[in-house]
Amino acid sequence: MTDIEAKARDMVRKEDKNGLLNFDAAIAALCRAIEQHEAFKQKVSDAVGHVLMNLGARHWAENHLNSFIIPKPKPDPLVDAIESVLSGFESRKHAESYAHHIRAKLENSGFEIEIREKGQ
Repeated sequence: MTDIEAKARDMVRKEDKNGLLNFDAAIAALCRAIEQHEAFKQKVSDAVGHVLMNLGARHWAENHLNSFIIPKPKPDPLVDAIESVLSGFESRKHAESYAHHIRAKLENSGFEIEIREKGQ
């Protein structure tokens, strides 16, 4: 067994609630691993972006480091609207959760939600 396989088994065991090494535990462990990987990629991207902003030999660095920069996502307009309505009573995390639940409810009711800028 390789080191990565051993780590994967450990992650599944940590997620396993009933000791059966079931599919749900494997999916939960995989999701956690992907989340950790995505967080690491974002950390590298942020660090590379910071270096590029403060580096004198910028043209050379951009040619070599741009592929490591993840474009920042546009803010979710529904989350922004909910956050504005909540006006400080709740956190952005709550606004994101509300937006997720609103989208899910609309989808389950047979509706689509697409927010776009005027004129698009």
